[in-house]
Amino acid sequence: MAPLVSTVGETIITGKNQVSLPAQGVRSLGWERGDRLVVQLLGEDVMILRRRPANWAEAYAGKLGHVFGTNEENLRFLEEERASWESETPIVPAAPATPIRSPRKARRR
Repeated sequence: MAPLVSTVGETIITGKNQVSLPAQGVRSLGWERGDRLVVQLLGEDVMILRRRPANWAEAYAGKLGHVFGTNEENLRFLEEERASWESETPIVPAAPATPIRSPRKARRR
């Protein structure tokens, strides 16, 4: 794995706000012609480029395991929760105290 921060070259912003990426950096990341990049700003003086994932769901799958637990833990939780539903006494709504009457029809004169 590459170091967290390394200098791989230098570039210039053209009159059309274009830059050429240093070949060494592109090669070391395994980027290729046609790759799409996501651009993010970090603070006032840093721009981050990263390759856009082909599939966002696959790229982020499992990344929040430390927050939501593992798949096995989540399945166990769901099983326990569903089991608690079956053991609870169903709530039956009480009948209204007074009968419900339909609104009176307007009388003809």
